[in-house]
Amino acid sequence: MKKIIVSLLILTGLSTLKANAQMAAAQNIKWDITKEAEIDMDQETIWAILGEPELIGKASNGYVRTIAETDENSTASRKIIFANGDIRLEKIVQHDKENNFMVIHFAPASLPKGVTSAEISIFSKAKGDKCNIALKAVVKGDSEAKKALIAKLTTEFENYIAGLKNIAENSVPATTME
Repeated sequence: MKKIIVSLLILTGLSTLKANAQMAAAQNIKWDITKEAEIDMDQETIWAILGEPELIGKASNGYVRTIAETDENSTASRKIIFANGDIRLEKIVQHDKENNFMVIHFAPASLPKGVTSAEISIFSKAKGDKCNIALKAVVKGDSEAKKALIAKLTTEFENYIAGLKNIAENSVPATTME
């Protein structure tokens, strides 16, 4: 009996060491852009709006004209057409509906010369009947190309925040039927 208890303690200790070793591999991300806002709309509604291609124009304050799937077998590959005619190809690599976040990678063909990778992340947190939303990005590449893409993404993020706030301010609240 004593051998079994000692064996269990050793196994438990080893599994804890392994778990700690795995946790050490996680790294903090240094964001190049972070835009946050509190939107007077519930979290579920915000994600429903961001998930509807027909509403993207309003949600982006007119900055984005359309979003279309580029692969009929996957909703993760998308083509974004901006109001100025620019096009970006991207892939949603994570979409966690339970924890309300999304991670989007730019397709290599959409990266400006001098930029080696770009990633956008969208996070939200419910705050009563409101929602805190954070739009973040990481851009890697040479400093001038990186600076230009960061400026573009900053404008895009600001337009999404303005568009979502505008939708929230101009929406008619639902009424309960008695």
